[in-house]
Amino acid sequence: MTGQPFGITVLLAAGIAAGSAMVLDAQPVRAAVGTARDATCEVLKLSDGDSFRCRDGREVRMLLMDTPELAQAPWGRMAAKQLEQLIPRGTTVRLEFDRARTDRYRRTLAYVWADSVLVNEWMVARGWAVVLAYENVRYLERMQRAERAAQAAKRGLWQAWGFRCRPVDFRARRCGR
Repeated sequence: MTGQPFGITVLLAAGIAAGSAMVLDAQPVRAAVGTARDATCEVLKLSDGDSFRCRDGREVRMLLMDTPELAQAPWGRMAAKQLEQLIPRGTTVRLEFDRARTDRYRRTLAYVWADSVLVNEWMVARGWAVVLAYENVRYLERMQRAERAAQAAKRGLWQAWGFRCRPVDFRARRCGR
């Protein structure tokens, strides 16, 4: 990763600052670098807590996770702030692809890696995102374990709001705005 130094100390500090330190799997599962199912991206701008734009213009939607919409104030901004602490502008991340590479909005669908940290899982494990699965499911069980642990420990947004209105339901207008 380029842009700024990054390591376990930063991760622990970010987790403690968020009030939800958690140790992820000691041996992260990842695809071999340089395979046809991964690429790199320099983060240009975050859109919200689960999507961002790369310097080359690609829009990336992070797989198997969903954060509150920005209109779900203040929850959406809180989730976006957590993502920004982990992958700020200028950070080079690795994008790992699954079955579908793009969605109907032509966004790149990916698991995002910052060094050996699966960013998608980091967000879920700390309670800033919930699991949302469609056809891309490579890390589904791992993400579901992270969500159950975050919910049980009342991390992140689980401590107060509890995802009373999940983002997917908010977008579909199934709960009050």
